[in-house]
Amino acid sequence: MKPECDIILLSYESPDLLKKCVQSVLEHTRVPARLIIVDNGSRDPEVARYLHALRGSGTVTVEKLFSEANEGFAAGMNKGMRLSDAPFLCLLNNDCVVTDGWLEEMIAVARGRDDIGLVDPQSNTFGSWPDGGASANEHAALLQDKKGKFVELGHAVAFACLIKREVVERVGYLDEAYQGVCYEDTDYSVRARKAGFIPVMAEASYVFHEEQASRKKLEDKEEIYRRNKKIYEGRWGRLLRIFFLDRLEGSDERLFENYEALKGIARESAIVDMWVKAGVSAGASPAGFDEGKIIGHADIRTNVFSEDLIAPAVLWQVLTKKKKYDAVIMDDSPLLRLLRLLKPLHGAEVFSAEDGTLVRSGKTTIFDLRDPARLAAYLRRGA
Repeated sequence: MKPECDIILLSYESPDLLKKCVQSVLEHTRVPARLIIVDNGSRDPEVARYLHALRGSGTVTVEKLFSEANEGFAAGMNKGMRLSDAPFLCLLNNDCVVTDGWLEEMIAVARGRDDIGLVDPQSNTFGSWPDGGASANEHAALLQDKKGKFVELGHAVAFACLIKREVVERVGYLDEAYQGVCYEDTDYSVRARKAGFIPVMAEASYVFHEEQASRKKLEDKEEIYRRNKKIYEGRWGRLLRIFFLDRLEGSDERLFENYEALKGIARESAIVDMWVKAGVSAGASPAGFDEGKIIGHADIRTNVFSEDLIAPAVLWQVLTKKKKYDAVIMDDSPLLRLLRLLKPLHGAEVFSAEDGTLVRSGKTTIFDLRDPARLAAYLRRGA
């Protein structure tokens, strides 16, 4: 049977992690799949013994590739990606344990919309931890009421990332300029987004990720991180941080319109803190999310505020934030004018909210939040 998905598993040392990961894939994958294991130059003889003896299951066939040296995450994964001809690919780290339904749900979410190109599972990586002594599978069972639901991500994380074949055909493979590991998945997400695809997290799929476990033996981790970050920011610009205060009375529909506009900014590699007035249903848990009127974005953090305390709360938030805001957006008010006077302390560009989605910087410069690329370019030039 032709595989519906090629699972590309990058192996490096750590035979115990590898065995747990492979066993979970063989036990919990119901979709016809091919497991392509790329060993990235492991020297531990136990890794070679295990892989040479490994066989597939009724649903999952196994193929193995062995590299002479550790070529890094991108080059290792690309070896497997170039072998793939299935409708979907899934990049999988050896420090992961998958659960029942993990792959089926990610594929279902990917098929739900043409513009979904990359899909991550729910995971402890995103803050979803099994309670007490519960197993990963027991935790996954609690998420089944979320089938079909997803949250948009700023970028996919390649610990367990499903990729549509169309994305590979239009975007290509991971960029091997990113040596070692880090930023290659962020870069790929940006390239996919510019080709018209978005990354999402499937809420009913669960993979437990022993974060950093596979990197413990990686030398020069900090230097690799600094180098790859420099490459990424040289191409796409640094991550932006935006504070948006909506204190005007209005309908849920207007707040959803603002959220959609801010989602466009988040897609330009920005984290947005959106503060919404208490008593409005589009606060920390908008009714529209539950009803499917709007898809949430992981990089838009909503917070409900009380009008009585808003001035000191905003001043504290903006002035004491360790990672400074690049922009503050709110209605024209004494608070806004005070923040403009205090710019030498917080460093953010202060925008007044105009009609609809228009915002103004100073007296003349006007931006439309529905044209986020222009606003992001302006903020990055001002750095």
